[in-house]
Amino acid sequence: MNSKIAIMLSRFPYPLDKGDKLRAFHQIKYLSTYFDIHLFCLTDKIIPQNQLQELETYCQRVTLYKQTLLDKLVFSIWSILKNYPFQVGLFYSNRIKKQFSNAIHSLCPDLIYTQLSRTILFAKDEDYPLVVDFQDSFSTNYHRIQSQSSGIKRWFYQRESKLMKKFESQMLEWTDASAVISHFDKSEISNSANNLVVVSNGVDTNYFQPLKSNDKKYDILFTGNLAYEPNKQAALFLIQKIMPALHNKNPMLKLYLAGAEPGTLSQYNSSQIIVSGWLPDIREAYNESSIFVAPLLSGAGLQNKLLEAMSMGLPCVSTQIANASLKAKVEEEILIANSIDEFVTQIERLQEDKQLYANLSIQGRDFVLKNYQWDASNHTLKKLFVKTIEHYVKKI
Repeated sequence: MNSKIAIMLSRFPYPLDKGDKLRAFHQIKYLSTYFDIHLFCLTDKIIPQNQLQELETYCQRVTLYKQTLLDKLVFSIWSILKNYPFQVGLFYSNRIKKQFSNAIHSLCPDLIYTQLSRTILFAKDEDYPLVVDFQDSFSTNYHRIQSQSSGIKRWFYQRESKLMKKFESQMLEWTDASAVISHFDKSEISNSANNLVVVSNGVDTNYFQPLKSNDKKYDILFTGNLAYEPNKQAALFLIQKIMPALHNKNPMLKLYLAGAEPGTLSQYNSSQIIVSGWLPDIREAYNESSIFVAPLLSGAGLQNKLLEAMSMGLPCVSTQIANASLKAKVEEEILIANSIDEFVTQIERLQEDKQLYANLSIQGRDFVLKNYQWDASNHTLKKLFVKTIEHYVKKI
């Protein structure tokens, strides 16, 4: 009989329009071959039946907990009083904790797996082995955001960074084992934690593969959840700084921004800057664009957008911050830029040097094929689960 795994997420992991959802979906899909998966998700919206069915294919059960605006308001204030990160309070609810606890006592799982700091409080007091997926170093992410911000926004992220650093240490104490997305993020959380294991993201290289097309409508592409602060900052840097510098030489260059929740970025829509919003098939954007540019000056973790672009054979220009987790070879698999002038230079190099363009296209995809396959990453997670369950059984 398969071991029972209870998985608690802060969002329903479909459609795959956010990084945490993408990671959770591919982990569940893989793990369902070896374990009986019981999925519990917070949600603030009604999930359509066709989306539920995507997860029911891999899960023994799917339980949704509806978060209300009152929950978010009350426990956001509660997080301030408890000196917890706002990120934690925004997703917490005593009412849902009791419901989850009752479900766990009925299920008696062999292991509980929670994703992110947002869900750890629901499970930390349960008497079962607990594994948490940190995913990224959120404290590092918030520190970088505050360094790019000013005023009350800077104060808010300074506070979040400090409190999250402390909370991440507590998470290590509360859990039997933990996962994190990259060696860089592990070093930011704790170099000394023996039970913190790197479980990388992957990319479906059969789905994201180069497509034959001569119809390159856009010169530069950036994708991602555009409501996410580091992505929003990167998009604005592209629009306000990089594109004007490029347009000085070539006013006909086109930038394409594709991603969920563009919000105020839509105001920049023009003949040269196209903001599409969410695309059901993001491969269209990659296939219609010439160069992928990700000027990420904040954020942490491994960037799925870079993995997808490289897998599609798109030459990529990004920052040292983004490549710290990715670890692609500079000048061979990726180009690095950290300022307006550097981005302009690297983009112009790719436009003018066909051999450089071809080399990056081929070697970037080869890099992903060798290093970022979902099965290899999720096999590591599976081994972590088995080891944690076995260790717990020996203790009792």
